[in-house]
Amino acid sequence: MKIFLDTSFIVAFYNGEDKNHTRARAFMGEADQSLSCLISDYVFDEVLTVLLVRGGKALSIEAGRKILEDERIDLLQIDTETFDKAWLVYQSFEDKQWSFTDCTSYVLMKNLSIDTGASFDNHFDQFGFIAVPR
Repeated sequence: MKIFLDTSFIVAFYNGEDKNHTRARAFMGEADQSLSCLISDYVFDEVLTVLLVRGGKALSIEAGRKILEDERIDLLQIDTETFDKAWLVYQSFEDKQWSFTDCTSYVLMKNLSIDTGASFDNHFDQFGFIAVPR
């Protein structure tokens, strides 16, 4: 099974002070070893920035290293086509508080036919994807 990891999920996983930390850890601990996780370079950037602000530089660096070394996580680069499509999505939904990074995730998931995302934000539900953990 392929799943897209959202910033909120990854931050919760690495930040012990996050209210969803236990849920994120439990979900990954219970996940089948065949679980294939995807993130984008934009999500990676957001994770490092949020962890820097909330937990400090050492936590941000540690999480970044672990993400990059984790064999279950594939890091996707946002290309020009994905960027352009995400920009259209961003502009098209003025009533939603989706970040541009959220829109890039949406486009990647659609392009790769991934319907499940690990997130603690409601935007995956708004996108029409399956959001876990619940």
